[in-house]
Amino acid sequence: MVELYIEFKGAELDNILEVKNLSVGFNIDDNFYYVLNKIDLSFEKGKIHCIAGESGCGKSVFLNTVLRLLPKNAEVKSGEIYYNKDNILEMSESKFNTYRGSKIVLIPQDPFTSLNPLYTIENQLLEINSLKNISNKKEIVKNALNDVKIKNIDNVLNSYPHELSGGMKQRIIIAMALISNADLILADEPTTALDVTVSNSILNLLSEFKNNGKTVVLITHDLSVAYNYSDTTTVMYLGDIVERSDSQQIFKNPLHPYTKALLNALPAKRGKTLENIKGQISPITQPVSGCKFHPRCNNVFDKCKSVKPVIENINGDCVACMLYGK
Repeated sequence: MVELYIEFKGAELDNILEVKNLSVGFNIDDNFYYVLNKIDLSFEKGKIHCIAGESGCGKSVFLNTVLRLLPKNAEVKSGEIYYNKDNILEMSESKFNTYRGSKIVLIPQDPFTSLNPLYTIENQLLEINSLKNISNKKEIVKNALNDVKIKNIDNVLNSYPHELSGGMKQRIIIAMALISNADLILADEPTTALDVTVSNSILNLLSEFKNNGKTVVLITHDLSVAYNYSDTTTVMYLGDIVERSDSQQIFKNPLHPYTKALLNALPAKRGKTLENIKGQISPITQPVSGCKFHPRCNNVFDKCKSVKPVIENINGDCVACMLYGK
């Protein structure tokens, strides 16, 4: 089995975030159901790392675990999460509060509910922790808004969130991340509620973080986003990692049937019929034995239904599938 918190091509790198043997689940009606299953991942500094998969695969739960923002019925059963070698799961809440929002920040998927409707944009930006006890804070705020390509800055600062478009609100949230000067940016499908042209501009802004030496973990269900904007891609299905590799490699030569199905569902050349993935993702209250993708897989055989595949290294691409298992 390949340990993915050691970089998947074999060389140990300078990682800002390392996740080891992470298992998380929810207590529902006196039963416990796993949502993340023994996740091992590493994230190299100064890169954009994409985590892809359908809704219900555990992507957002993973980010909320890193941020320690899980709901009350959630429980971390095992694992360690290291940010710059510090295990954040063992920190006191008061200590981690010095990390959250300053060293590690979240760009949420819904800009419409992410800003306080009762305060102006200026009031909300000036309250960012990193600006405390700084005399020229308004100048810093204006510079950040300029960096995210916002025009008429004074008008925007005096506006309330409901007076701005979704794209403008998402730019303001990205400006908050800039002001915080965080090293690690967690972007949870930040373009979901936006149209295509605005989405592209937001993704380009995220690329600027990488250019400035920051690390971005980008959640998406669209592998074309991974191909165009990220350095590595991890594909998840029902809380398991099924494939991980260089983003260009995954797009050109996918190995796992689920990765192939996601790519075949992308719009391509005119005249080509889009391929649906048969069936639906199983709810967590109905655990699937063996390979969790087997009820929907076109390559399924008997062993897939009872034996869970382990991750194997196939020419630098990490994949968990019986087609490649020993």
